[in-house]
Amino acid sequence: MYKSLLSLAAVLSVALSVSTASAQGLWSYSVKFVCGAAQTDPREIPIVEPGFYATEINIHNYRPEGVEIGKQVIILVQDNEAVGREPNVVGVSGQDGIALPPNTATMDDCLRIREIAGVDTSNLTIGYLVLQSSQEINVDAVYTTTGGNAGQFPPSIEVERIEGNQL
Repeated sequence: MYKSLLSLAAVLSVALSVSTASAQGLWSYSVKFVCGAAQTDPREIPIVEPGFYATEINIHNYRPEGVEIGKQVIILVQDNEAVGREPNVVGVSGQDGIALPPNTATMDDCLRIREIAGVDTSNLTIGYLVLQSSQEINVDAVYTTTGGNAGQFPPSIEVERIEGNQL
């Protein structure tokens, strides 16, 4: 209970700091994530190819001052089912925040997305981690995949710099 209250207080504190920063300008980063095992019915068109997917998101505060970062998770595919396929739309599934001291970094991955949104990311889960920051930061996404059926495809990795938008 005490830990839950501390977490809630931290989220509210970061949310208040980020909303206060909006008067000065807010930066938003929409990071696509793909997590879990994609299994398909051979009679259906798959959302993605069969395999295991993981995303790791790096957040770096390169500035000489601290930065407040709010986080929101939006789930488009959950448990191998498209919940956000047009005409359907989805909203925020969970939120969190962090205060990053000067010249520090942190990361979010499929496990952290599971914690924030309360979803099982071991099954195919696709969506966005939306970061809103009081200052410009560096955000990189690392996408890995293995497999296909019976390991027919070699593992792959891709790193992408996510550009922010000033709101």
